[in-house]
Amino acid sequence: MMFSSKMKKLMVAGFGVVMAATMLAGCGSNGGGGDTASLKGKELKIATGIYAPFSFKDESGKLVGFDVDLIEALSKKLGFTYKITPTEYDNMFMAVTNKEYDLGMGQVCITEDRKKKMDFTIPYENAGLQFVVKQSSGITSVDQLKGKKIAVEKATAAHKYVTENCKDSEIVIFPAISAAFLEVEQGRADAMMQDKPNAVYYIKKHPDSGLVLLGEETAKIPDGFALPKDSPYKAELDKALKELQEDGTIQKLEDKWLNV
Repeated sequence: MMFSSKMKKLMVAGFGVVMAATMLAGCGSNGGGGDTASLKGKELKIATGIYAPFSFKDESGKLVGFDVDLIEALSKKLGFTYKITPTEYDNMFMAVTNKEYDLGMGQVCITEDRKKKMDFTIPYENAGLQFVVKQSSGITSVDQLKGKKIAVEKATAAHKYVTENCKDSEIVIFPAISAAFLEVEQGRADAMMQDKPNAVYYIKKHPDSGLVLLGEETAKIPDGFALPKDSPYKAELDKALKELQEDGTIQKLEDKWLNV
């Protein structure tokens, strides 16, 4: 009987150790059902759309812009390296969804449709959409675009907006935004729709284009970095982005790139 009592006590004690270990193992969770991982020492595979002033090639062919500088600031803060590959937006979203890339950028709008397939960091910018026309076109009101030809870039927020709100117009879709601008400049399209920061940057950098903004900016849409579902790096990126907002780094990038 004494031996049985000792065995019983040992079994109870052993069970307590197992339970404690199990509980401690759970402390590694972020509480949201996904794993977290440190970015320190990692090399991120990054895809980007070409989209001034957020991510584009300068006259020397070097990739520059707001998002490029922001990724560099994040890499210094978190200790990771990275390789950026330019791509078209629809290809980028598919590749991020399929986990071929760790992150997608280029003023990526955070929308409900995209959130079904990807995760996003916290927003670091907000921007609305706006129409652009040739000043000499005689178009002075958005109402005049009914039945007109409107150019957009494929798989962007502008593409979705005109598809849903300009059903009486002819929508012309391009793989790159530069082609959409050129289409309006050369009179082959009556208007285009684009994120306002990009439209303003293009017009100011190309004063001979004859392009002007039309109408009002739409409701602003938050911009963030796209991540594969359940990315282990989201928590660290979110924390670092918040710190870069608080220490004024993001404001400096806005002054450099967006307040042209």
